[in-house]
Amino acid sequence: MAEETTEAQPTEARPAPQSDTNKLLAALGYPFMIIALIMILTDPGKKDPFVKFHAWQALFLGLAYLLGFVIYWIPVVGWLLWLAVFVYIIYCAIQAYQEKYFEVPVIYGLAKKYIES
Repeated sequence: MAEETTEAQPTEARPAPQSDTNKLLAALGYPFMIIALIMILTDPGKKDPFVKFHAWQALFLGLAYLLGFVIYWIPVVGWLLWLAVFVYIIYCAIQAYQEKYFEVPVIYGLAKKYIES
């Protein structure tokens, strides 16, 4: 998965997380899709724009990961793809924990209308 992400630091339009807990939740949403879903349905995902951004993006990335599950059964190629996607998800979690906004190609385009609502 050699796709690049677009990074941006927190600004007035994209504020930093409201607390360290929210920063941690945003990061954990990437490897654990259920956390992203819980954040979307509860206050942190509704009130904190940073959490909302990462929760929606993590949820869509997790769904794409699950949709690719069939491909992962292909010997060698599927396993390498699974490993690449897994490493990318960890990378996304680290970026979120460092309070960075980044747009995952394709995934951000799908999640954008939910992030901005």
